[in-house]
Amino acid sequence: MTPPIRTSKCDHSLTGGIKAPGRLRTRKILHNLIQKTHHPKSQTQQRQSSSNGTQLTNEVPPQAVSGSILFNKTWSIHKTTPFFAFNQLQYLKYQAELLNYIEANSGNLLFSALDMREKTGKATFVSEHSHFSSQIDGSGVNVIEALDEPGEITCISFDKLILDVHTAEDEIEHPSNPESFIITITVRPKGKTSEQTYFCAVLLDQMQNNKGNKNPAFTQFSLVFTKAPAVIGGLVIQWLERKFDCRICRLLLQTFELRKIVNSSMDTMYNQAQREYKRERPIELHYSFPEGVEGLKSISISLSSDDTRQLLLSREQGSSAGFLEGVEAHCSAIMKIDFDRLNLNRAGCASWYLASEGKIKIFSAIWERYSVRRLIQAIGKYGT
Repeated sequence: MTPPIRTSKCDHSLTGGIKAPGRLRTRKILHNLIQKTHHPKSQTQQRQSSSNGTQLTNEVPPQAVSGSILFNKTWSIHKTTPFFAFNQLQYLKYQAELLNYIEANSGNLLFSALDMREKTGKATFVSEHSHFSSQIDGSGVNVIEALDEPGEITCISFDKLILDVHTAEDEIEHPSNPESFIITITVRPKGKTSEQTYFCAVLLDQMQNNKGNKNPAFTQFSLVFTKAPAVIGGLVIQWLERKFDCRICRLLLQTFELRKIVNSSMDTMYNQAQREYKRERPIELHYSFPEGVEGLKSISISLSSDDTRQLLLSREQGSSAGFLEGVEAHCSAIMKIDFDRLNLNRAGCASWYLASEGKIKIFSAIWERYSVRRLIQAIGKYGT
């Protein structure tokens, strides 16, 4: 005898039982409800939503720091093309990305610096009495600094940089540029408890009219100042180039370029009403003789601020002769030196000290006689 076939409630519904019509209506209602309330976003919508959320999270107005942070430090000068898609409200995002980049790549760059040292050797950069003494290899890399391991990066910050103390007049004539910023990197070296601070100042004064997403045509380079060991400074520059689609390289000043900067600066700073300056740093000019000349290798000239002002004011009316032409003509008449055969490689005053090998030191007196912005614009205009 064949046993009876047992069926479940699910079997009845599938075979057209009495509860099937009600269950079909329920399914349809639930299906429509799910479509209305839980319809998944497309991949494009998800990316846009994620991007908007990230922007809202990271778009924080930057903190502002005074341009005095540039004072009394020896900086290496670099030139840069305009930055692409730079957003000053994304500083928090940039901080995290740069920190990750340095931690991931510091070892590779350290070994690269060691290899380069073995290939090129090392040589003395400038004399021990120079303002910029260090050890440089044949390719311009600081060997001693390149061998320093970065240690532990404890903090990275991006801050808006206010170059000068503005008056209402200055702000109208030269509006401040909110896109100049400074990167501060705090490092705890391996085996030490004290921390060291390094800097990279990005002076994007040529970007005031850059409102689009494309690099505009530009007439002169903007500048990047670095004060850091070769390992850290190199990584910061690499990250900036990759992030903002720019090109950053060392800026070296030819003799004629340094002369233009000195002439324009001195004429502005000292061709004015006399002021009381106590113990002011004198104007210093350092010349080197061409290679192969026997005897003297260099000549240094030092002038007080009073002598400099007197020299500038004594020019004939309508004369276009610069400060250096006046000094050299005076010294040539007395010492019978042909300055046309000498190379000006360093110059300094109370406001700044500048070397042709791409080093600069800025002093606080620049706010009294000159301005940081004008100096940076002159270097960017005349430097190559």
